Amino acid sequence: MISEKHIERINKAIKDMVFEFEGNIFTPDLSVKFEYQYTIAGQRQMISVGEYYDYLDVLVKIIDADDHSIKLLAVFSLLKNNINNDYILKARLNTALSEELSYFFNESYVRVTIVGVEIGEELQEKIDNILKEIKIKN
Repeated sequence: MISEKHIERINKAIKDMVFEFEGNIFTPDLSVKFEYQYTIAGQRQMISVGEYYDYLDVLVKIIDADDHSIKLLAVFSLLKNNINNDYILKARLNTALSEELSYFFNESYVRVTIVGVEIGEELQEKIDNILKEIKIKN
């Protein structure tokens, strides 16, 4: 297991960093681009192919997105789709986070599990404004 002190140091180092994600969301055909931040919330042992491995629990906060992506997030919000249930997004984010965290562990692959994805307040306001426009036009 990784020491709590090591996790605290990583969180302190990344707390003001902003990362970019460009990939698919909800289906293999819908491309999005957004900025996010993350923190390590803890760790746990999980089984993979019959063996136990240490996994980092990570919380992701989407803080901004391009116009196209904001519209997609608004539509999926309108349809009551929860971003936390999107397997495609979480799988791609897992890969990106593993690569970013490998720097702190001198390993090529760090096992990560995303325990939550949330939308930041400013981005949520942009999404809400799009939703208001949609409702006004109807």
